[in-house]
Amino acid sequence: MTAIKPKVLLVYPPISKMDRYGSELGVFGGKQIPLGVFCLAAYLRQQGYSVQALDAEARDLTNEDVVAELHTGGYGVLGISSTTVAFHRSLELAQAVKAARPETVVVLGGPHVSSQPEQPLQFDAFDYAVRNEGEVTLDELLQVIANQGHPSGVRGLIYRRNGNVVVNPCRPYIADLDTLPFPAYDLIPDMRIYSPPPFNYKRLPVANLMTSRGCPNACTFCENTTFGRQFRMRSAQSIVEEIEFLMTRHGAREISFVDDTFTVRRSRIYEIFDLARQRGLKFPWSCMSRINTVDEDLLRFMRDNGCWYISFGIESADEEILRTIRKNITPAAVERVVEACRRLGIVTKGFFMIGHPRETVETIEKTIAFAKRIPLRHVVVTINTPMPGTEQYQHAHEYGTLDESDWKRFNYWKPVFVPHGLTPEILLAKQQQFIREFYLRPRLLLCQVQFAASNPSQWSQLGRIVAGSVRYLLRKRK
Repeated sequence: MTAIKPKVLLVYPPISKMDRYGSELGVFGGKQIPLGVFCLAAYLRQQGYSVQALDAEARDLTNEDVVAELHTGGYGVLGISSTTVAFHRSLELAQAVKAARPETVVVLGGPHVSSQPEQPLQFDAFDYAVRNEGEVTLDELLQVIANQGHPSGVRGLIYRRNGNVVVNPCRPYIADLDTLPFPAYDLIPDMRIYSPPPFNYKRLPVANLMTSRGCPNACTFCENTTFGRQFRMRSAQSIVEEIEFLMTRHGAREISFVDDTFTVRRSRIYEIFDLARQRGLKFPWSCMSRINTVDEDLLRFMRDNGCWYISFGIESADEEILRTIRKNITPAAVERVVEACRRLGIVTKGFFMIGHPRETVETIEKTIAFAKRIPLRHVVVTINTPMPGTEQYQHAHEYGTLDESDWKRFNYWKPVFVPHGLTPEILLAKQQQFIREFYLRPRLLLCQVQFAASNPSQWSQLGRIVAGSVRYLLRKRK
């Protein structure tokens, strides 16, 4: 007799902008498709499961809404995807489900499990946890559930046996990403609920697209256990077919490539956009890149094929700190690349962190001055947060103090790590100073106004952006 496959509901938990950003800076946050949930949904459907996916954050759903969906749809398995900062919300959702429907099997996945595999199952609300890439592991777990089998042979799975947490061996990463289906975009009720942060897009709706997995770089602050350090690429044909699918079937008018580093292999960039041009696809797009993977020739090709916005991880302007965190860039190279983008008309954003190991007030001041000198249009200034699974997390106490008492403070906006010689108050004050001094410059303010004036899709957000910015920048630190 063939086992009956369980119906599955996959959920990205309800997390607020205050949870995510911890301050009025949440007005600058966007809403982007949680691709992990919709990739899992597509893969499970391919294996014959009945699946629904909900983004509770973007759709403003409560725990009660999710419980109601479970009841209405008759789902036997709930899968929740969680980052570290969202873990408390994932736990609250799991507890609400168990209180209302105790027979529901609750499975947790996502970056928090990958970095802390044993921790989630300390809570009875979770039955299983899946670490690293989840497609094959979740499929095999569902087969175990359907056949009332034993989970000991499922690689990548964490479960309980006789009251003890058991962590099975890791599963090898998926080598051929072209074997995976496109994310289940059809389960999104309206693509217009998603948009990047204000001033980071030209046309709505914007679809975010991932073309690779794994990061080959060795930055000490980066948590990459979910996809690993082995860089794996989709083919240009697969990528272009997904772009065409998003534009023709789902009305996407702009693409945001959300790979950690879209420009790791320059030959692939040429191949993707040569093929897109052959198919008559023209669209504005943005990406995240690294300073040491681009030059003016590549940037010109990207510009000529629709790229208008690039985000670079810069982190600091102090060379000793850059060596300590193994960023493998120099301030001189940053200045050279950002200036090349300016000449080509590509808008740039710089990601900076303060509170690195060996950070001082002087190194922070140096970084602020550097960011103001080079022609960046935007910055994101976060507090360095050694996430579980990173090298910095393992060695944090050598360089300062780390407060692990509350995971929800691990949102990059609260100083859970304080380097020797600094205080939480200094870090927060310097973060505010950085943002204030960077943005409150007449030339930059004029650029923002001109961009907003020429892009009507931004107008509806201007009021809350201005109000939130004023509250943050004028707030006095105690």
